[in-house]
Amino acid sequence: MRDGSTLIEILLVVTLVAATTGVAVPAMARLRDRVSVRLAAADATRALADARSAALTAARRTAVHLDSAAATLVVHAGDDTLRIVPLAPYGVRLRATRDSIAFGPHGLGWGAATTTITLERGAARTALAVSRLGRVRRL
Repeated sequence: MRDGSTLIEILLVVTLVAATTGVAVPAMARLRDRVSVRLAAADATRALADARSAALTAARRTAVHLDSAAATLVVHAGDDTLRIVPLAPYGVRLRATRDSIAFGPHGLGWGAATTTITLERGAARTALAVSRLGRVRRL
């Protein structure tokens, strides 16, 4: 019996670890991107639902301002800021077909037709469609 390992055995183990790491790291990065986009979409959906709920509860117009540069959603009811939802911590990029969405006193969309909000990070991407009825659907 001998103690220790040969150089060939150590090189073989190091090569196997490097190969496994080379496969696992990109997969983990893609997983991180998908999870970040999914969490950001959930936060954005909650902010839109909160705005619609506030419009129904207070029977007044409530708006969600979409700031693409800062990746932030801000819920306003009149002069009051009800909620600020930063999406930048998720590392996602926010794009929208409009800069704001408003809900009337009955919870219906106020103004233009359907708005699409796109969230993306790396190769992961999802879109949220907000209808005139005030419903949010993930595309």
